[in-house]
Amino acid sequence: MEYARRSRGLAVEFAVLGYLIESPMHGYELRDRLADGLGAFWRIASSHLYQVLHRLDEERWVTCAAKTRAGGPSKHVYRATEEGAAAFWAWSTAPVRHVRRIRVEFLAKIYFLRRLAPERLQDLVDEQLDTLRELYGHMMASPRIETDDAELGRLAASYRRSRVAGTIQWLEENERELVMGRERA
Repeated sequence: MEYARRSRGLAVEFAVLGYLIESPMHGYELRDRLADGLGAFWRIASSHLYQVLHRLDEERWVTCAAKTRAGGPSKHVYRATEEGAAAFWAWSTAPVRHVRRIRVEFLAKIYFLRRLAPERLQDLVDEQLDTLRELYGHMMASPRIETDDAELGRLAASYRRSRVAGTIQWLEENERELVMGRERA
């Protein structure tokens, strides 16, 4: 997809875009919003946040304007561009391809869709379940991972299948709550 090719595809880039779609902000506001909203899932250092903002500015996914303040230094206010918003929507509505990204990236997508486009939640959850079921089917076709220790390869494949199966089960059990959104749950 375009968003993955043009950026590093990091969830934090898209989280920043999601917040900037809600409202233009300066760096400190973004840092606080990230901590308040997604801090339970992951953390970002201020220095890393500014690197992300710089990268998004280079990609032309955000614009930056200096806002002068009486009695203090100017602040840089960031806004998502149309191109940045398009990249955000492409990311936020696409299922993740790896189980290890469910905990951070998928939950971040749910977080933003609940805030910005709750009508898109069901499609994302359905597509995520389809993606995981397809992955599970491929794993069932391979009873072991190729290695010179056949028993360990069988156990490793079994572990991977159980993680995917557990994630499918979790999504099925929690689908209603995920899709309902925070106001309607």
